[in-house]
Order: sequence, then C-alpha cells, then structure tokens
Amino acid sequence: MKRLQAGVLVIAAALALSAWVSPAGAGGRTDIALDAREVRVRECSLGNYVADAARTALQADVALVQANQFRETTIAADAVTCDSLKAALLYPDERLVLVELSGERLLAALERGVSALNRPSTGFLQVSGIAVTFRSQQPPGSRIESVTVGRGALVPEKTYRAAMPASLAKGALGYFRIFNGLETKQTGPQIGDAVCSYLGSMPEVAPPVGQRLRDLTPPAK
Repeated sequence: MKRLQAGVLVIAAALALSAWVSPAGAGGRTDIALDAREVRVRECSLGNYVADAARTALQADVALVQANQFRETTIAADAVTCDSLKAALLYPDERLVLVELSGERLLAALERGVSALNRPSTGFLQVSGIAVTFRSQQPPGSRIESVTVGRGALVPEKTYRAAMPASLAKGALGYFRIFNGLETKQTGPQIGDAVCSYLGSMPEVAPPVGQRLRDLTPPAK
C-alpha cells in the first residue's frame, strides 16, 4: 500500500509539473507587438503578459514582476513562441512564489514601484489583477492616487494572494523594507515555464496597455 501511495504521489507531481511546461516551439499570435523597450518606466504589453502568466500559474489575486526580469526588446506582432518569450526574459529560470500581502503592504510596494519616475528603474513593477492611477510629479511615497484589485478598491486591512519572482519576495531592489518577513505559501514554476504554459492556454495574445498603470501627470514630451 505504501509503495502504491508513493507511486501515486510521483505521478501526481509529474502531472503538475507538465502542466507548467509547454513545448519550446509552441506558438500563438498577437494583435500588437509584445513590447518591453520602456519596461523600466511604464506599463508595457510584454510586462502585462508575463504578469498575467505569473498570476495564472499560481491562481493569485495579483502579480508583481520587477522590470529587471525583462530584456528591453520587442516580440513582433505576427507570432510569438515559447522560445521568443523566454529569450525576452533575463532570468527565465527563476521561480515564481505565492505570498500573502496585506493591502497596506501591497500599496507600499506599488508606491515603491513608481518612486523613481521619471527615470528608468529596475524596480519598476509590471502588474496583473491591479489598476493603479498615480501622479509622477508628486513627491515619492505619496504618488498613488487609487488602486483597484479585481473589481474593488484596495482595502488596507485585507489579505491578498500575490504571485511574484522569488527574488522580489526576498526584498531585491530595495523592497526588503516592505517584504521583510514574508512567508512563501507556495513555490511555483520557473518564470519561463509559466509564460510558455500561458501561451499554450491562451494562444491569442492581446494584453491591452494603459489600463493598469496610469500616470495622471505624465512628464511633457
């Protein structure tokens, strides 16, 4: 009986892992280019896609992905593949993790994400499950105007399930004061595998831009 139970567990683990991985050549199409050329200063389509993949992989309420995970590149609109998505990531082998954040901590992280604007920052956050309005001309730490999580306003006392790269959860890029003491609730797939799996389940890719991170006082061009 014990051997049978052990065998069942091994098979279940293998099936769970296979659900995270798509063939390297798996492809889809996009109505827009997946662009990350300005990933360190504003919301971008590739950032949206990867954040959506992370949130889906761990069935989280929200996802946060720091800009240093991305190459400043573009994947053409006519087709995307698992290989091209992985190539657009600097650390495709890094694991995603699931943590629990209070609304207060989540707001602090979002403030940190826009604190360096209007200059490029590796700590700028691409997000999923969140809509943020902010004013980049205000002093750092008081730039966020509103945050919507799902269909409702962010509640400081509420706990949210957040997916993010393991390095971010450990406090990389100045987030240690915000995420200090976080407990990992679940370790997920590698980021590269998560985007490939998402491509397999969502072959038609068209993540809209401009709805998740809106600067109400953008710098003059």
